[in-house]
Amino acid sequence: MRNKALIIVIMVTTTMLLGELKYQPFHSDFRISFGSGIFFFWLIWFREIPILFASLLMGSAVVLFRIWLDFMALGDGFRLYESAFIHVPSLAFYLFFALILWVGRFWNYLQALLKLGALGVVADFSGNMLELIVRKILISHGVPFSFPPWPPFFLLILAFVRSFFIVGFFSIIQMRHLREISREQQLRFEKMLMISSDLHVEALYLKKVMGHIEQATRNSYNLYRELKKQEAKGNLPELDPPLSCCALSIAEEVHEIKKDSQRILSGVSKIIQQEQIVKELTIAEIVCLVLNANQKYARMLGKDISFQNEVETSLTTRHVYSLLSVLNNLLSNAVEAIEETGTIAVRAYERDRRLVFRISDTGTGIMPGDEAFIFKPGYTTKYDEQGNASTGIGLAHVKDVVESFEGTIRLVQGQISEVTVFEVSIPIHRLWG
Repeated sequence: MRNKALIIVIMVTTTMLLGELKYQPFHSDFRISFGSGIFFFWLIWFREIPILFASLLMGSAVVLFRIWLDFMALGDGFRLYESAFIHVPSLAFYLFFALILWVGRFWNYLQALLKLGALGVVADFSGNMLELIVRKILISHGVPFSFPPWPPFFLLILAFVRSFFIVGFFSIIQMRHLREISREQQLRFEKMLMISSDLHVEALYLKKVMGHIEQATRNSYNLYRELKKQEAKGNLPELDPPLSCCALSIAEEVHEIKKDSQRILSGVSKIIQQEQIVKELTIAEIVCLVLNANQKYARMLGKDISFQNEVETSLTTRHVYSLLSVLNNLLSNAVEAIEETGTIAVRAYERDRRLVFRISDTGTGIMPGDEAFIFKPGYTTKYDEQGNASTGIGLAHVKDVVESFEGTIRLVQGQISEVTVFEVSIPIHRLWG
């Protein structure tokens, strides 16, 4: 309610003030001002305001404001009756203008701008004609009168120009507003895609861990059975508890870990299924998403990094999240490897029925001799301010994802300007397999 009251105050104030920017074309008290144009704009912008009530309030406020201006300007020569006689016909314009829009249900044409403009022309012309007629009636004191042909023609042209100018102005603002909404939705979409890609990687890693847990459970139980046999033969010392019971306890604990991991995997899988935002994207779109995300990451770290991309393929894939996770991991590593300024380049192309990604950066590079360890879990060159090492599982994740596509990832020799170059190669048929 408070918002509506504030909107009405804004509408009334701006219409009153702009109404004083006027032109009097017929050498009479009839005026053409910017007030009617801004009134039309407010009506189509603030559609939640009752149009007839707003027009009555607007017209009354304009009349009272103009009477007050006469009082301030004329001083002792002010006559209330004469001033009201001059300005009250303006009320007819606002009321009839709004009535035409209301009867024409203008809110149905906010997406059909030509129809909205045509309705505005009818309302503007009709309102001005009614005001002109009211003025003629008051001046003539009931004596019959007639119009020369040019005032209505002039008012029709004016109504056409003014209405379509307001509709065009409204359209420009609306388009900018829609672009802002679209941009915000795109940013949210990109963020959700990156989160989903991270979830897919975590799910893949959990599945891999589940295999290790299953094997550990099986080995522990086999150990328990073997120890039980050896204890029955008296080949093992008698302990409390027996070694077989210890092995069985380990098997039970590992089994509990397995059940908890299954529950976590089930929860992550449900989230992933609910977050199926897209079914497929082109390789170019995936590269663009990753570049945008890492440009923001670089800015957040205060680094001046130039990003280059060259996509020489029109392929699409339904494995959006997996490819996003691979590329995002490699590019974020490249961003972190660059100290202050540098260049990161991404190239995607087809070679021998395989899709190849080439990611290069001009960062600090990988120490000689470390090439054999970079894809092993725990390898890292990144430390926080306290000297604590990162987990070192990023490239191990990437390698697992790439190998799930029957692909390969390797560190290759780059150009003179390139320090680190990773090449990811994936069979094209696996992009949909």
